Amino acid sequence: MDRREALKTMGMAIAAAALAGVAPNSYAAILKDRAKNKKRLVFYFTATGNSFFIAKSLADEPISIPQALKKGELKYEADEIGFVFPDYAAAAPLIVREFLEKAQLKAQYMFSVITFGNASVNVAEWWNNYAKEHGVSFNYIKPILMVDNYLPVFDMNEQIKIDKHTDESLAVIITDLAEQKSFIEPSDLGRFNVDMLKGMQNHHFSMTADRLLELKADRCIQCMTCQKVCPHNNFTPSDDAVLFKGKCEFCLACVHNCPQKALTLKSQWPGAPGERNPEARYRNPNVSLNEIIKSNRQ
Repeated sequence: MDRREALKTMGMAIAAAALAGVAPNSYAAILKDRAKNKKRLVFYFTATGNSFFIAKSLADEPISIPQALKKGELKYEADEIGFVFPDYAAAAPLIVREFLEKAQLKAQYMFSVITFGNASVNVAEWWNNYAKEHGVSFNYIKPILMVDNYLPVFDMNEQIKIDKHTDESLAVIITDLAEQKSFIEPSDLGRFNVDMLKGMQNHHFSMTADRLLELKADRCIQCMTCQKVCPHNNFTPSDDAVLFKGKCEFCLACVHNCPQKALTLKSQWPGAPGERNPEARYRNPNVSLNEIIKSNRQ
């Protein structure tokens, strides 16, 4: 049994335990019967593999949003359509918004799973409202806690030590979706406030690659992994280094996936370091570099 099947089994067991008097085997059969002949499309955006791992746990062949946007035709119809993407300061990445705005989507059941690493605050509510403004209604939106790959704040070596119970949360989501549950995660702003979140969003989404990144030329071997994982094709080789410029998604795929750790972040505000630990990088252990390249390469 592979990891995905194990997670599905876990999800069924959780649901079965919640239904008094229904045997696990009977409940599993019910879920299997309900899923029969249903077409599910799952669209995703990933930088370090977290969202891709979730997406491929929910669909056999999830569809990369950067690759879909390269096509002229963005018309999709299925029984179920889902989105999986990372939480960027309680909002969706710009590339995800662009796809939602351009695509024509038709399904009886719409869902989103949003990966986050620290606090989801009001991201589900934000995404629900944003989608409605663009003519899309979601039945189910749930964030899922995973390793936080935001380098200005978190040390990746410390993050990977924390058990965030991702497998258990994913099992619940798998069961919810099998049941076509209706649920939008309630907002929990906690210590955050709306003005602070808007400030973070404006900062992130106004970045360009040359303002964000620094290259350690003595480490760079011009393997062009940065170019291959960038959803905006911001990198080009030069005689003795790599050049970067253009609109930045702030996904940090280039920084995390550089095998030489030659790319680092500049300071994001006066007096603050660009990163907590420039020697620590992250990629989801269930996702390969080639899968991220295939997802984002332009």
